[in-house]
Amino acid sequence: MRDRRKARIMRKATKTSTCADLIKNRINHNCKIWTNKKIILSATIGHGLEFYDFALVGAFSVIFSELFFTGDKLTSLLGTLSIFAAAFFVRPLGSIFFGYVGDRLGRKQALSYSIVFMGIFTFLIGCLPLYRDVGYLSPLLLLGCRLGQGFCLGGENNGSAIFMLEHLQKRRGYAGALILTGGSIGTILAMFFSSLTALSFMPEWGWRIPFLLGILIGLLGAYIRHSLEETPEFTLIKKQKKKRIPLLFVLKNYTKPFLCTIGIGGVNGIIGYTLIVYINVYLSTVVKYPLPNSLLVSCVGLVIFGCLTPLIGHLADKIGEVKVMAASCFMILLLSPLMFALLQEHTVPSIFTAIVMAALMMSIFNAPTNSLLQRLFPTEVRYTGISLGFAIGLALFGGTQPLFCTYLIEQNQNPYSPALYLMFAACIGGISLFFSQKTEDTA
Repeated sequence: MRDRRKARIMRKATKTSTCADLIKNRINHNCKIWTNKKIILSATIGHGLEFYDFALVGAFSVIFSELFFTGDKLTSLLGTLSIFAAAFFVRPLGSIFFGYVGDRLGRKQALSYSIVFMGIFTFLIGCLPLYRDVGYLSPLLLLGCRLGQGFCLGGENNGSAIFMLEHLQKRRGYAGALILTGGSIGTILAMFFSSLTALSFMPEWGWRIPFLLGILIGLLGAYIRHSLEETPEFTLIKKQKKKRIPLLFVLKNYTKPFLCTIGIGGVNGIIGYTLIVYINVYLSTVVKYPLPNSLLVSCVGLVIFGCLTPLIGHLADKIGEVKVMAASCFMILLLSPLMFALLQEHTVPSIFTAIVMAALMMSIFNAPTNSLLQRLFPTEVRYTGISLGFAIGLALFGGTQPLFCTYLIEQNQNPYSPALYLMFAACIGGISLFFSQKTEDTA
């Protein structure tokens, strides 16, 4: 009798313990899900805020050509696009600086510093005097602020994705693509303000408002990131106390992944800034489409891109990033001439079809990028390797795309010249993807 009683007590205790463990595991699981959602949401919002600041100059390129330059329209536009492109050449310097901070001091610190200083430089642009007031000093001051923006974005562009993906173990393709949706929302907001200030009833100084908001956006972004914890991967390597100079270690030991990152970053920039900046410039200057309508067209393209990227990221999780991105390279080779032919038709259906094509090509290549690059470098030098390689690619190919294509059309009077540049990008992308497959997974 006593043994039966003892057995019943033991079974009851075991059952109670099992229930308690199940409840505890369930709570931990729910907490982890909530934490992951918070990290994804925070990284996406922060990325969107910073891209709002950076995209403003591109969205206002046609308007700035009248405010900060003198002379004929083409010369003024080339001047504005040159300033837009100049920011990309200091981004590698920002990537070196913020990459060092991110790899040695922490991802959180690098991202917090970059968004605050981005907000300051954006605010200063809103305070600049115009050409009619101070002459050539005006575009020089604009150039200085733009270079500051480029330096800051060198630490943000890939840093947000690195921070987020180091927190996650599954669905990295989807999460890495979702952060691009945040960037597209920020860019859409910038273009929306640009289209508003282009309207006839807006006051002359109305263009300053979106830039003055930059300081508030910087503070908001820093507050969002301050509430997050450092990534588990970085916390682990920080305890190991390895004293390596990230830049030198990447160049010496990860040359092939670094070159692949340059190529992938360049293609991202070319097809991205075709949709974000160049199509509205092309429509308003070559096709002679009204500027507010041109900006609206680019906004529609970004909405489509923002909706498609999570779906493409989910697909990349299923079949692999390289296969998805390679499909985009083939699409660019085949469809780029058709896209510019449709833009030349000057009708709403043809322009809309061209924009859908551009958004589709951009989303299929760009969406899996963050997940792919995350695997090419080890944690201790990941921030430097990805940020610097990507920034160099953007500087060489992406940021110069609007300027280069505008110059091409001016030189040969061929409105289809930009299609050749996109096809060149597809070749670079295919080569980079091929060699990225040969790279050992170091994550």
